[in-house]
Amino acid sequence: MRNHQREVKFASPALRRQMRWLLDNAFDWTEYEIAVHFVSAKRMAKINDKHLDHKGPTDILTFDYGGAIHTGEIFICPLVAAQNAECHRELLIAELARYMIHGLLHMSGHDDKVPTARRKMKREENRLLRLLLDYG
Repeated sequence: MRNHQREVKFASPALRRQMRWLLDNAFDWTEYEIAVHFVSAKRMAKINDKHLDHKGPTDILTFDYGGAIHTGEIFICPLVAAQNAECHRELLIAELARYMIHGLLHMSGHDDKVPTARRKMKREENRLLRLLLDYG
């Protein structure tokens, strides 16, 4: 887990603990190599344009590299997360945790491209976030 941005301050040790808890308790993966990058809005916009041909920054992008073990990268933009957290009246740390869960769900086969799958993924995301926040 690396914080590559300086736009938004947040408690990265807490997120590290949350990610460890998720990987140890919520996902049944025996092996994994997952990198989480917190990036600036400018860098996220570049990644979004390059890989999805979308303009501007987004909240999260997940790259699942597959293989015998779960391997991938999760890119999160704390600036967009902070804006979304304010809009939804959510704490920033909870919003960032939601994005980590979202990325892990993508790596475990969930998809959010069609409404039915998106609703299923959102329910699981909410369930895991509740468990995570109860954990501490």
